[in-house]
Amino acid sequence: MLHIVKTTSAIQDMAKLCQEGDQVLLIEDAIYAANSQHGLFSLLKSLQVYVLENDAIARGIYNRLSPSITAVDYAGFVELTEHHANSLTWN
Repeated sequence: MLHIVKTTSAIQDMAKLCQEGDQVLLIEDAIYAANSQHGLFSLLKSLQVYVLENDAIARGIYNRLSPSITAVDYAGFVELTEHHANSLTWN
């Protein structure tokens, strides 16, 4: 399953339901948690996490993303959704 997370407040709930093989895409304000100094980053460390590159650039944190996080463009976003039969968006 692909978990698309829009807000940092949804990360805790999402992390509880993530299973092996799931992938996480952080978009909008959730991308702040992709910084290793963020308080919620520890919940993401064991997951396969991506961020939408344009959102990270727009919020000025692209250069502060953890090296363990993969940035994707819109085409990468589409590829992630094509890879998974199901997706769930967290607000």
